[in-house]
Amino acid sequence: MPNQEMDSFKSKVIFILSHLPAGHVISYGELAKQAGRPNNARQVGKILKELPKDTKLPWYRVVNSKRYISFTEGTEAYRRQRSALEQEGWVISGQRLIIKEAP
Repeated sequence: MPNQEMDSFKSKVIFILSHLPAGHVISYGELAKQAGRPNNARQVGKILKELPKDTKLPWYRVVNSKRYISFTEGTEAYRRQRSALEQEGWVISGQRLIIKEAP
């Protein structure tokens, strides 16, 4: 993807994610689709991976298409994502998001 297209795609991904309400999740593929490039789910992952650790962007709301946390269970990234999702009311078993608890 040429740089200008990549920058545009990245801006769209960040915009969509920044407007995703608390308590909601989106898959990498759906985020790519909404940003106009439905076959670029892996590129979404790359964009999120390059975010600074102290970002305010809710990267943790992005899960795979099966509603699983994509990080290996037990890693620091997994624990951070799981903790953030649980704070928003999600119940997680292993890597799978089970349900969203009522407020």
